[in-house]
Amino acid sequence: MPLKHWIRNSVGTISLASKANRNALSVKTLTLLKHQLQQLFADPSVNVIVMQSDVDNVFSSGHDLREIKRLQENRSKGELDKLFRLCSDTMQSIVVGEKPVIAKVDGVATAAGCQLVASCDLAYASDRSTFATPGVNIGLFCSTPGVALGRTIGRKHAMEMLLTGKGITAADAERIGLINRAVSVGGLDAHVNMVAEGIASRSQDAIHHGKPLFYEHMEMRLAEAYDIASINMVNAVIGKECEEGVDAFLEKRKPNWNDPSDKCM
Repeated sequence: MPLKHWIRNSVGTISLASKANRNALSVKTLTLLKHQLQQLFADPSVNVIVMQSDVDNVFSSGHDLREIKRLQENRSKGELDKLFRLCSDTMQSIVVGEKPVIAKVDGVATAAGCQLVASCDLAYASDRSTFATPGVNIGLFCSTPGVALGRTIGRKHAMEMLLTGKGITAADAERIGLINRAVSVGGLDAHVNMVAEGIASRSQDAIHHGKPLFYEHMEMRLAEAYDIASINMVNAVIGKECEEGVDAFLEKRKPNWNDPSDKCM
């Protein structure tokens, strides 16, 4: 199987596991990945999703060039369209899903693999990891990876990666905002577990409303963004989750997030 999955401590993990093609995002892998994301988003026992690799020193090498070559030879424009639409749909499902998705990268993340990292809400990488959008090296501008990249890092940094095709280190990826933090290889698991389990312990009602709103208002004009954010804040304040959170703070105790059915909006 090209991927594995499991659930532990309210954290669902998807691990890419296709050593033969360096976790290339083939039609088969993308189909399974999209399905597994949908399953974890729908699972009430899962609060956070972690995306990682089971292959040493590789996160994902991007699209499967052997698969693309076959489609080129067959002049299968319709099949190519299906491939790139499937990839785009999978990336978008990460963004629109209510639960946070964290990329845990230890190794190479190139082209659509880099796109996958950029599409996640948070990303942490080992200090040996590298990132690239090298399509120009084979006559193919990384247009779809550029969508996620351009919305995650500054335009100049995105265009430098897209135009030169050169890779960047984990330290540079942190500097330009592609990842949250670069950590040692030995410390990556512990760091991501700490972040994921910390988020999983927070009010899921607040997160399920807050994450979609964040991406929505980023596409709005400033005044519109403040209007919708203010409405959300008012509705949240009168909800049971926020009432419990305020009470817990004032009473100097841990909050009891035990009413996920209470909806603020």
